[in-house]
Amino acid sequence: MPGQLYTDREMVFFLSKIPCIGSAAVRKLKETILPLSDVLKLDRLFLLAAGLSELQSDALKKCSGMMESVPAEMENAEKSGIRFLMAGEPGWLERLNHIPYPPAYIFFKGDLPPDDVPSVSIVGSRNATNYGIRMAEYAAGELARKGICIVSGMAAGIDSAAHRGALSADGKSFAVLGNGVNICYPKENYDIFEKMGEGGCGGIISEFPPGTPALPSHFPMRNRIIAALSDILIVAEARGVKSGSQITVNFALEQGKEVFAVPGRITDPLSRGCNDLIKSGASILTSPDDVLESFGILREGRLTIEKKSPAGLNAEQKKVFDILDAEPMFLEDIILKTEMDTGKVMSILLTLELDGLIVQTSGNYYSASLK
Repeated sequence: MPGQLYTDREMVFFLSKIPCIGSAAVRKLKETILPLSDVLKLDRLFLLAAGLSELQSDALKKCSGMMESVPAEMENAEKSGIRFLMAGEPGWLERLNHIPYPPAYIFFKGDLPPDDVPSVSIVGSRNATNYGIRMAEYAAGELARKGICIVSGMAAGIDSAAHRGALSADGKSFAVLGNGVNICYPKENYDIFEKMGEGGCGGIISEFPPGTPALPSHFPMRNRIIAALSDILIVAEARGVKSGSQITVNFALEQGKEVFAVPGRITDPLSRGCNDLIKSGASILTSPDDVLESFGILREGRLTIEKKSPAGLNAEQKKVFDILDAEPMFLEDIILKTEMDTGKVMSILLTLELDGLIVQTSGNYYSASLK
């Protein structure tokens, strides 16, 4: 009821449900109207004076009847594992405060990426090639093993590969969505959606209230938060300057973040965006070491690889195991380096894989399992 006094948290939750009233309008209202629940009683002229547009003030008045159900909605959301956080509350991420157009609130399941832990966002094409997916998985896994949080948007292609790479390495991965945190989009990512949403290995984050569908207009808004939550942005594969990845790059540069791009063949359309970024001044990513070096994690310019300790290997098995490290190696290269028969090498690789000493990262690529 209009006469009832609601808390600021309840009011911000209510305002988040009105599609045309975003974070900028919420921040204006919080700065000019105390208590915030007075917006339910003010007439149109006062709302316009407080900084709302005619469309926003009309929508607020039209939706005011929804306010009564908000306390119950917030309670139900909390019971289902969805947490609501307002800017300035305990637990609010400092990273979100120092960007243009900062969010006034977020919804999340699981955990949030800590401000004091290095974080990298990995983005790229939805229609990614095997090369792009392999590079995203590999980079995410290697960085996650060093304790770096991996952030992406859970879209098909590069985003999904980055999340899976981090989770496979027992690292932490965080997805920023263009829809409500109770909706898995795309549906084929339900396994990682569930895993991150449980907490302990990451989280699901959104500026949009539960139940909000994925709409094209939501993704640029989501991309600014992806950029905000990272110290460094990696573009693994992108078609061109008008891609969604380029929007995220623009936000990252606007926020003063370093941008890396994975180079590709000049004849590959999906590498054109990355190659153009490098030509325009982005750092070239030749190895996860490049990012680790930027964070100062490398020692003497080299990545320290701690492979699992083998036990009971015969001479031939040890020969194969010793040439593998964190970077995936193609089967033919393993055969050339070991100077052994193809059948023998494949048999040894299978044995080492079953023993947990190596992993087949994709196709015929193999790398050592790390501690």
